[in-house]
Amino acid sequence: MTGEIRPDLLSTNGSGLGLAIVRQIIEAHQGYVRASNHPETGGAWLEVFLPWQQP
Repeated sequence: MTGEIRPDLLSTNGSGLGLAIVRQIIEAHQGYVRASNHPETGGAWLEVFLPWQQP
């Protein structure tokens, strides 16, 4: 992947709620989510951090 923009993959049909829902779920579990651009491809990169509890 070269980081090119492909119009055939672009969609405007979403409601824009995806990341907001992810954030609420992660925060409900006392974690956090970080979104950024992937350093090599420029695409979306989501990192989810959840607390670890030893059983």
